[in-house]
Amino acid sequence: MHISVSVLMSVYNGMPFLMDSIDSILNQTFRDFELIIIDDGSKDGTVEYVRNLQDKRIKILLNQSNLGLAYSLNRGLKVARGKYIARLDADDMSYNQRLKKQFQFM
Repeated sequence: MHISVSVLMSVYNGMPFLMDSIDSILNQTFRDFELIIIDDGSKDGTVEYVRNLQDKRIKILLNQSNLGLAYSLNRGLKVARGKYIARLDADDMSYNQRLKKQFQFM
């Protein structure tokens, strides 16, 4: 299946900002993307929250311990299927046309 954009998010104990950050991506006007969330050993309910999300665009990868941002993002890159990569931190908020504008620019 063709995916235009893979959005990578590494998170370590990202609650409570995580909910708003994920919602801001899932509510994009541009719909042809996958969201790859790499949990970097969180102990704050992050994994449980993400696992309960009912959106087939989300893929979660779990690190057994905190291995760091660079390691986690590289792990996400290995499974990304998008033509383009977008980055999102667990405390970032994206305007609803972010991906559309970035995709059109590229």
